[in-house]
Amino acid sequence: MKWDVWHSITYDHQRGAETLADAVLWARGIDSPQEMEAFLSQEISRLHDPLLLQGVDQGVDRIRRAIAQEETVAVYGDYDVDGITASVLMVDYLRSKGLTCMVYIPDRLEEGYGLHPAALDSLAEAGVTLVVTVDCGATSVEEVAYAKTLGLDMIITDHHECQGALPEAVAVIDPKQPDCPYPEKDLAGVGVAFKFVCAIEGIEHTATLLERYSDLVAAGSVADLVELTGENRTLVGKGVEALRAGRRIGFVHLILRAGLARETLTATDIGYGLSPRINAAGRMGNPRLAFDLLCATDPDEASALAEALCTRNQQRQKVEQEIMEDALAMLEAEEYSGGPIILAGENWHKGVLGIVAARLMERHQEPVILLCLTEEAWSGSCRSPEGFNLFAALTACEDCLETFGGHLLAAGLTVMRSDLVQLKTAFGVYYKEHPPEREGRTLHTDFTLMGPDLLTLDQVKGLTILEPCGKGNPNPLLVLEDARLTKLQSIGGGKHVKLQVERWGRIYDGVFFSATVEELGLQEGDRVDIAFTPQCNTFRGRTTLQFLIRDMAKATRRRTGRAKRLYTQLLIGKTPQTGETQALCPDREDFIRLWRQLEAVKSDLTGRLDQVLDRLVPKGGCHAKTYLCLQVFHELGLASVREQADTVHIQRFEQTEKVDLMSSQVLRALQEPMEQLR
Repeated sequence: MKWDVWHSITYDHQRGAETLADAVLWARGIDSPQEMEAFLSQEISRLHDPLLLQGVDQGVDRIRRAIAQEETVAVYGDYDVDGITASVLMVDYLRSKGLTCMVYIPDRLEEGYGLHPAALDSLAEAGVTLVVTVDCGATSVEEVAYAKTLGLDMIITDHHECQGALPEAVAVIDPKQPDCPYPEKDLAGVGVAFKFVCAIEGIEHTATLLERYSDLVAAGSVADLVELTGENRTLVGKGVEALRAGRRIGFVHLILRAGLARETLTATDIGYGLSPRINAAGRMGNPRLAFDLLCATDPDEASALAEALCTRNQQRQKVEQEIMEDALAMLEAEEYSGGPIILAGENWHKGVLGIVAARLMERHQEPVILLCLTEEAWSGSCRSPEGFNLFAALTACEDCLETFGGHLLAAGLTVMRSDLVQLKTAFGVYYKEHPPEREGRTLHTDFTLMGPDLLTLDQVKGLTILEPCGKGNPNPLLVLEDARLTKLQSIGGGKHVKLQVERWGRIYDGVFFSATVEELGLQEGDRVDIAFTPQCNTFRGRTTLQFLIRDMAKATRRRTGRAKRLYTQLLIGKTPQTGETQALCPDREDFIRLWRQLEAVKSDLTGRLDQVLDRLVPKGGCHAKTYLCLQVFHELGLASVREQADTVHIQRFEQTEKVDLMSSQVLRALQEPMEQLR
């Protein structure tokens, strides 16, 4: 089981939703026709006025002056998908206005993120008089000041958090800067670039600009994980339509090389199919490949560049796997048993360290620092699970760091060779003094299915109305409880699992990626609970319903785990969620039934917890309720319930005096939220 807890509601069919899409929206709190219409709408009229962006007036005036004076302009971008797409958009637009426009995209491995004085020198020497940044620059105070000494005017378009004083540029256009009245704060860098272009061209031309650039906006926005709600939903929705229509030859060939179906492309396909290939250019040292692909107009050139990107992505995957294997071997040699992971490899490729660090973090749920050697220093990436402040930890270690930067869960750093041991010691000390808060990872599902009516191919096809899906509007994630596992087999060389389950007399197919049969610990015939996204799978011209599984566990074990978590929360005085207590709070009849069952056994019960509960829970009963009843009996001295790992020993005590169940602290805490509803 990959997640500690699944949190969802049980969908009340009496609410009257006729479609699966309506049920998902209802579960997410969007339950009136007006709210649904507002959420689903992708009308252009819902886009905000770009002139609300602080600094945009000054930026527009400076661009128009550059056009009038026929200046040489440069676009300064970034090497990730957001930066590449924003660079393509801005360069194409400025050239369409007759400007001579250069582009500068820093090298991820040699230069890193942001503005660099040497790059500004080269632009000034080339005759550039105006630099427009995209996806960078909001914190580049010193670099912008240096540009002034070179005679370069700067327009900053960015979407990152602003820190302290803003650069003294001609214009700083960033919705996150202080006092900016623009309503949508979560635009990607390419989104800000697009809004700036709309302001220059005039808002009456928004529809035309959307048709021309929305595919770029969609790709950059999805890759940068902005919230796909509000304005972003419209921008990405229009962009997906443009990608399906094949308006940009570079995307057409990249989609083809990625093995995706252009006619049914989704935002999810962008995130998992296109983004890694575009990013691979920068990670493997040549971001211009991706830029040139998206600027291409010749089909042969586009085909060759798309092939080159896919080759780079395959190289990235190979290098990533090699580093992962090296890191795991190092941990095994160290006999790693927990705590922060800090590993260094002299020949590791810097461009993929962040990806490998994230994989190790997911595996061990500990902060991870991976470093490679660059000249005299170690340089690398850090990732951390929720509950541990990575940036604060690095700040505490700053005496042994050359540079570092980032945020709570991800960062980059440089440390001198001679200071690596000191870093490991200092980071370990901070970790011991500030251990991660471990409340367990929660998988947030939409609702638990109570029947087969909403689980049909036609209903699942209707989920397309929810697109585009991504951050802030995830793909529907449903729970199917107490299904019987009828088929289980390894696929993909043992890396994935294919299965079938039976529920309500119907057979459902499913696939569980990045899981093995051994890890699941299940066998055919087991009763299982499944968290899954329903999808349409087309194979050889036939379309069927398929479950894309996020997590799966033996039914009794998962529900027992839910009850154990709730019990622990009650003991420490944490107020449980009302929906959880409604589902799990036992009543008097539950206690009487369990007491009589224990009485009938006439001996102590010892065994694996889920198997003991299987014996005690009546047909159709709730394992979680039974577990909580046992804990109340233990609290009141009616029984002894001793747990060790997955086993339990239960001893019932003979009772001569009447006991008030409501004297139980646990039961009172369970019933308090229920009383508030009455």
